[in-house]
Amino acid sequence: MKKMQIFLCIGLLLFVFSLFGQDTYADNFAVVSYANNDGSELFIGNWTETGEGTSPSAGRIRIREISTGDFRLRLQNIDTRYITRNVDLAAYSDVTLTLDFERTNGDEIVNVQLFNGTSFVTVASLNGTGSISYDLNASEMNSNSAIRLISGSGNWNSNSERVWVDNILFTAQMPDQPPLVVGSGNQVYCPGGSVPVAQSITITDPDDTSTSMVYVQISGGYVNGEDLLTMTGSHPSITSSWDPIQGELTLQGPATYAEFETAVLATEFSSSSINPSGLRQFSITVGEANFLPSTGHYYEFVSDVGISWTDAEIAASNRTYFGLQGYLVTLTSQAEADFSGSQAQGVGWIGANDNNVEGEWRWETGPEAGTQFWSGGVGGTELTFAFWNLNEPNNCCGGENYAHITDPSVTSSPGSWNDLSNSGGGGAYAAQGYVVEYGGTIGDPTLNITATTSINLSSCSVITNRRITDRVKPN
Repeated sequence: MKKMQIFLCIGLLLFVFSLFGQDTYADNFAVVSYANNDGSELFIGNWTETGEGTSPSAGRIRIREISTGDFRLRLQNIDTRYITRNVDLAAYSDVTLTLDFERTNGDEIVNVQLFNGTSFVTVASLNGTGSISYDLNASEMNSNSAIRLISGSGNWNSNSERVWVDNILFTAQMPDQPPLVVGSGNQVYCPGGSVPVAQSITITDPDDTSTSMVYVQISGGYVNGEDLLTMTGSHPSITSSWDPIQGELTLQGPATYAEFETAVLATEFSSSSINPSGLRQFSITVGEANFLPSTGHYYEFVSDVGISWTDAEIAASNRTYFGLQGYLVTLTSQAEADFSGSQAQGVGWIGANDNNVEGEWRWETGPEAGTQFWSGGVGGTELTFAFWNLNEPNNCCGGENYAHITDPSVTSSPGSWNDLSNSGGGGAYAAQGYVVEYGGTIGDPTLNITATTSINLSSCSVITNRRITDRVKPN
């Protein structure tokens, strides 16, 4: 009865893991078979012995009882013999291998090896008694992944030397699937009032029912010091905070998507200006990166004080956002430069340099890689778009070949650029981090994690006088 309860609990756990995007590949060696699949998913084939006949009930490698009712994989006097099993791990973002082991006689070692697409590499050595937990790297998570148990020592010359292995488990996490955000809103704002930023909003997600944050940002036409977003009403699971630099209202959970939908519908725009004008665009995003509707791309400032341009380029290229490839930002319009450099708080490296030819400033990253946008130094020629700070790029002291968004304390043009050496400068010119852009790379998935709406501040019509005539029909 107790064993039945254990198996029921394991089954329930496997169901929960699978429900939330987590799969398991397991062999508990509970029966004498090389075909056991005790996880939520199946291994590719059975265990295969090399160096002797493949039999789970005979030979130097076999499954047998270490004590009554306790079956394990036994390795005895194995020398060059080993046992292997394949598993397809290509679809996963994170995989952890765990297992238990016990050496009952002798001083021999068993190596645990994984196939990395080219060869088997040792990831753990079983020496004595205990358990291991190993996080697989990217190369070890492939369609031909395999685990191998092989001798890690010599002189297995006694039939009494034994190592037992049990509870082999791969816990595999599926990549987080992006949500789908759909919203609408195209309204008119009149001075002195407030108006909801969205008239409708729905958030659906194939593998989640809740999230930690939703961001509502004025992503077009924002006027700092005048425009304001406010969450109205009562939302017990959600708090809000306003960032006047980014023009962004953070709705902080955790909460269900349904609760966030209600909070978004209760978010209102207002302006302190007595005569506001223009169009305001809003992005409603599940996820932390800033969204710019005019490019359809996402932007993220990563704080890393003192990082060099070359290291920042590598770090940005190693980042992804719901499957979108990251790269050091390429700013090809004033709207993008203002948004990324000012609203996204991007005081850091951008993806441009003139390191190859002095004065030939090119975008070196992203879809624009290789495109020259500026020729010369101070007062040079703008070939496409550039937003240099006053008297830049000046190549001060020689070797300033890398572009950086200028600190607000040394410019009257927030978001403008400065040239620095690869390691940055000092004080206000020290590298504070880098700005990553996501979007536009070949092979990127199509995301719908942001809804966009708008409010027109120039179309308000106020009726100040109206004549009403009642016509009475005679009896």
